[in-house]
Amino acid sequence: MLSLNLYRRRQVKTSVLDIPLEKYDKVTGLPRTIKIGEDDVAPFVSLQETRDHLTFLSALSDLRSSLPVDLPNLFSATCLDSAKSYANWVQYVLPARQTDGTLSKEELPSLHVLMAWHAHLLNPTIYDNDIQGAYRALTGLEFPLTAIAEAIRQDTLPPFRPLTPEQESDLQKTVWSPEETGMAIERQAKFIANMKRIGWLREEYWQKGLMELQFSIVLYHAWLDLMQSTQSRYFLVPRLDIDLAWHTHQLNHARYKADTNKILGKLLNHNVAAGDEKIGDGLEVTKKLWKERFGWEYQ
Repeated sequence: MLSLNLYRRRQVKTSVLDIPLEKYDKVTGLPRTIKIGEDDVAPFVSLQETRDHLTFLSALSDLRSSLPVDLPNLFSATCLDSAKSYANWVQYVLPARQTDGTLSKEELPSLHVLMAWHAHLLNPTIYDNDIQGAYRALTGLEFPLTAIAEAIRQDTLPPFRPLTPEQESDLQKTVWSPEETGMAIERQAKFIANMKRIGWLREEYWQKGLMELQFSIVLYHAWLDLMQSTQSRYFLVPRLDIDLAWHTHQLNHARYKADTNKILGKLLNHNVAAGDEKIGDGLEVTKKLWKERFGWEYQ
């Protein structure tokens, strides 16, 4: 039987990491419930959401690759233009919608605008503050991964049109300026490049099966369990596969806020601007605590 205890060094406690893959739910491809602390919770992230997220990240990777390599500042300029168009879309287009709830495929903005929305969501405390102000039209609105992934596969997203100077001058003040959102997009590009490096952005990579994605979601919940058990006292560094599941969870802000408040007593922030030294120190702490709690190496 194949399970995550394949690399176990010593038995410490029974956890979700010990559930054999054969015992996962046949419909969802994941354990029916996962224990975080004393609570048994349904998985916070689904396999389909994670796959759709990878489809989106692949499109963002292609977008950057399409830019001329002899213009090194063009990507930064593109990120800034995307952030400005995102602010305009939220402040002036969304409020004019005639319906509430999830965006239909026909209502989706350009890939550039979605790229900025994605980066904004991955800074949840900033996002939570912004949707109480100039970004209030996003309150309760889900980032529609399924519709986005389908539109990407069918090449039906609308083209990108930068703002006019007049539109730029009408943008409202937000917690994050467009410049800061643009820099957040650039930071996410590093994560996307890592996903590309390990092959996860290629559709054919998953033709052999989804076991690595299944484990990434399970490992993410174990990481949350570790965070709860240490009362969030430490800067725990996620592995790349855990980070993907964590990012996917954050893309539904209302659900992410409710889930992390329930298990951690707070909205869990995502510090993508941490320096190399802090990440290095945090990784060593994470390795030590992970082995103490689960009995296997944090590889």
